[in-house]
Amino acid sequence: MLAPRLLPALLLTAALLGPASAAPLMDQRYGPDAAQIADVYLPETPAPGGAPVLVVVHGGSWKNGDKAAPEVVQNKLAYWLPQGYVIVSVNTRLMPQARPEAQAEDLGRALAWIGQRARTWGADPDRLIVMGHSSGGHLLALLAADEPMRQRTGARPWLASVVLDGAGFDLLDVMPRPHAPFYDEAFGADPAQWAAASPAAQLRGQQPPTLFVCSTLRPDPCRRSQRYADLLKAHGGQAELVGIARNHAQINADVGADNDETRAIHTFIEAQLRR
Repeated sequence: MLAPRLLPALLLTAALLGPASAAPLMDQRYGPDAAQIADVYLPETPAPGGAPVLVVVHGGSWKNGDKAAPEVVQNKLAYWLPQGYVIVSVNTRLMPQARPEAQAEDLGRALAWIGQRARTWGADPDRLIVMGHSSGGHLLALLAADEPMRQRTGARPWLASVVLDGAGFDLLDVMPRPHAPFYDEAFGADPAQWAAASPAAQLRGQQPPTLFVCSTLRPDPCRRSQRYADLLKAHGGQAELVGIARNHAQINADVGADNDETRAIHTFIEAQLRR
């Protein structure tokens, strides 16, 4: 009998996957913990020369969320599978089991696993795009910034990052100011702990080109995204920012629908694939 938690994902998959898609590979283990799993969605016909891989990292305040939630994958599957992309939606361990730094290490292990498995899916491990929403954007930014973490986890360099209304880029700036209570749950009260989990404090080495998509409906998301984009550029990296008049949840759920956000992301990704 199917576990109840699998039913929504399977129903969604059945509704979405049509002629452009092959059967998905659900709950694939990339690590020893039961939470270290990913879903792999395969196109019926991979793009010539090896399919690009779009890796999706859900948000949820470092303590909630799931790889198979409709707002995480629905529109992205409908948009990128017909273009021949492989899409991998990743779960990491969550709080209280794992602190944000450990979650970022999980993402690194997932990317290492994807790199090892990509060719068996008809994909090219050198054409890897990683997209993270909210706290998932923080994990993506932290892994990109923390060169020793990438080396520990075996994560190969990826082609580009897309950060959707990301959070916590500079925790030494965020934590002393008014902030949501879940930041205290995630990062505690010790500035040394803030620095360890802060992409801005850990920034080392070459960074992937990054597109920041931020909500213009609140002042902080675009301000913080712009500051971190400027920091990446000061370190010799490439960073772009697009402000979208959608709320925090819509910034993620609407990716892949017919809108300016999707077009901006598509243009950015295609430019990186042509490099």
